[in-house]
Amino acid sequence: MELKAWLYFGFTTLLTAVLAYIIVYYFRGKRKDRVEQPKYRMLEEDGE
Repeated sequence: MELKAWLYFGFTTLLTAVLAYIIVYYFRGKRKDRVEQPKYRMLEEDGE
């Protein structure tokens, strides 16, 4: 293959890996719990 083809293949692979990492990072349960925690804390304070 030519250099352009290898660069295109490498760039496409890199973008796919970055997208997969973002999806895994976003949908992890641990992250969701950390993001939702302030909401529940505010609701508990309003109930007092």
